[in-house]
Amino acid sequence: MIKVLVTNDDGIDAAGLTALTEKLADHAEVYVVAPADQQSAKSQSITFLREVHAEEREVRGAVRAWTVDGTPTDCVKWAISRLGNEGITPDFLFSGINLGMNLGLAAYYSGTIGAAREGALNGIRSIALSVGHYNLNHETMCFDYVLGQLPRFMEMSLKLSPSTLISVNAPEVPSWKIKGLRIVPAAPFSYAERYMFTETGGGNFQLKSEKTGTDDKMRYDFDWVEQGYATVSPLPTSIADPVALMKLRDQAQESECLAVITDAQQDVLKIIKKPRRFTENIERFARCIYRMNIPMLITETYGQGKTIKEVRKYADESEVVERTAPDAWTAPDMEKNVSALGPDRVVIAGALANTAVRETALGFLERGIEVIIAEDCCAATSKKERRMAMEDLADAGCRIESSESILMQLAGSCTKQVLDAVKNILFA
Repeated sequence: MIKVLVTNDDGIDAAGLTALTEKLADHAEVYVVAPADQQSAKSQSITFLREVHAEEREVRGAVRAWTVDGTPTDCVKWAISRLGNEGITPDFLFSGINLGMNLGLAAYYSGTIGAAREGALNGIRSIALSVGHYNLNHETMCFDYVLGQLPRFMEMSLKLSPSTLISVNAPEVPSWKIKGLRIVPAAPFSYAERYMFTETGGGNFQLKSEKTGTDDKMRYDFDWVEQGYATVSPLPTSIADPVALMKLRDQAQESECLAVITDAQQDVLKIIKKPRRFTENIERFARCIYRMNIPMLITETYGQGKTIKEVRKYADESEVVERTAPDAWTAPDMEKNVSALGPDRVVIAGALANTAVRETALGFLERGIEVIIAEDCCAATSKKERRMAMEDLADAGCRIESSESILMQLAGSCTKQVLDAVKNILFA
């Protein structure tokens, strides 16, 4: 039986925690460690300047439960230590169910998400659950939808690295009125909402949220929740910024070309047509891109193995965008990485031309970026699928050319030394 750690930021007596624990207990061994009192908006803060007190409590459905007079993150740290001493390692961590949604910029401040982030940093698959509170007189009714989706959320988490947490939000409507579930990015800072201090008199100020408006592009969690959908948003825990590193190392400048290699992974080679030829072509492509010092993004489908070594050896400093859907733009970091590099055009190569290459290319076109497809560096599960993908991409406005033609055009703007090196790679 799987082992689950449950925590929250509303306190151990909150209805959302009780409902979640009882539901999980049907299929899991549940342990609860939650704050002694309300800890909303504590983010991932810890109690450092005083001791914390823990005591055992009874929570329906839990094998054991404790309350800690600290922050949600304190609770997770304490739980990992205490359970670890007893030989117990949680398979999942659930934080919530929070009464109040945590959309967009709330991810920076939420104690619910802070606790889940702490779990993810410790290698535990972590899921934050938040719902709108449409009926405080019958608040347990708010939880019905997410409780019914728990197995699905766990399956989603299993498709991701444990270091990526999942934030779930359900709108302020009865569960039977929720239209469905959408997997979308969390909205960027200041989209739809911001927090501002308002003067209340006597030198006092109250922090309040203020609506800033949304657009009609249906890109983010705020957009879909407003339309009556529940959302799932993967949130990374890394504090590294590979794009900034490339810029500071003078490896990337705005308005230049970007190379994207999709799904050149070990397990994908097993299903594509002519894998050996694809490997040879993609290695030559990656080598030339590396020699010309053109920034490169690698996209991977989770669970399909690592990018093949023939590409990896030329992409040590490249950002790797991991995703679960064919479109790389569904990955949390894709938009940020591309925006930071600011390319005018992108050259795309990779496996699964009819899905990953096509969807990713269309995303670039939608953003007004010229797309060039390296035809001989794209593969598919059949010759027909590859041909149809190239036709679809050409109809959409992509340039379809051989990698040799593309690389020689790019090398033409480089120094003679680099141009000669590219020629040697291509024609030796």
